[in-house]
Amino acid sequence: MTNEEKVQYLNDFFNQKESFIYHGPRPLFKYRPFDKFAFDMLEKGYVYLCPAKNLDDPTECDVSFDLQDVFDIKSGGLKRKCVEQIVEQLRPYTTSENYERAQAILHGIQNRDGTVRPNYLLDASFELQDLVPNTDIAPFVNWIVGIPQKLEDPDIKQQIEKLFAIGYNAKNETGICSLSELKDNPYMWENYTDNYSGYCIEYDVSDYEFNSAIFPVVYQDDRNTNILEQIVYNFIGQMIFGFSNGQIDADKSQFLRLFLTKNTKWAYQKEWRIIGGAKENLLSPKIKAVYLGKNCSEQNKIKMQQFAYKIGFYLINSNLL
Repeated sequence: MTNEEKVQYLNDFFNQKESFIYHGPRPLFKYRPFDKFAFDMLEKGYVYLCPAKNLDDPTECDVSFDLQDVFDIKSGGLKRKCVEQIVEQLRPYTTSENYERAQAILHGIQNRDGTVRPNYLLDASFELQDLVPNTDIAPFVNWIVGIPQKLEDPDIKQQIEKLFAIGYNAKNETGICSLSELKDNPYMWENYTDNYSGYCIEYDVSDYEFNSAIFPVVYQDDRNTNILEQIVYNFIGQMIFGFSNGQIDADKSQFLRLFLTKNTKWAYQKEWRIIGGAKENLLSPKIKAVYLGKNCSEQNKIKMQQFAYKIGFYLINSNLL
């Protein structure tokens, strides 16, 4: 999947929720060493959800808080970065040329301090509307203009406080089981199976009870961890979707990306994640096969053969792995 397809997958999940049907890769793979939990996991049939704070990228699930990234408190002006990212919601509904013109309009109403005054944005909305003729953007612009006031709304404040709690506690309270689309990645065999002495489990997640909790990881260079921006954009996305009666497919995956975004240097992993509570032992997907690394010990091979017979999965021993 491309990053765009992954975002669409996440949007599908948020739009459908209870009726969502998993449509990611059917086989997913888990690289593991032969540690003290290796056979316990097979015997008891679970996967372990590692606390997010223990993941290999130390910046994952980090959150920060800086109100100034959204709007300037002193002047009441919206930061251009905020406006640009919100107007990005309109990109699918206009041409590339018109979108560039919209960006030029925003640049033209920018103050010297980099902010955009709400009344300037209202004035520019007529020009913007001409660039997106098939969508009524008036409710959209009005919502953006009212962001500073809306952040003072007691109901929204209460929701923000709840989301802050989730964001700040993400590393401690969120559990992740990392899976991969690949079973033959040399780097992962070397680093996650103790230099080829471990194994790789092939799970069949097509009928997995919790497959709606399996999400793709999006890889990007600039990972936004500002929790307030995530929350504001998420609210805006929901409001836009409601105002437009479904005309605009708002990207509602902003907040979830705190758990599903990694730097592009990790893109080789082609990762999918089961997300749940930290340190939870979750029912395992069906095991289709186990691949043994080329440096696997004879003792572990024999024991794994016993489990293969008992549980009913293929055991594959290849010198290529």
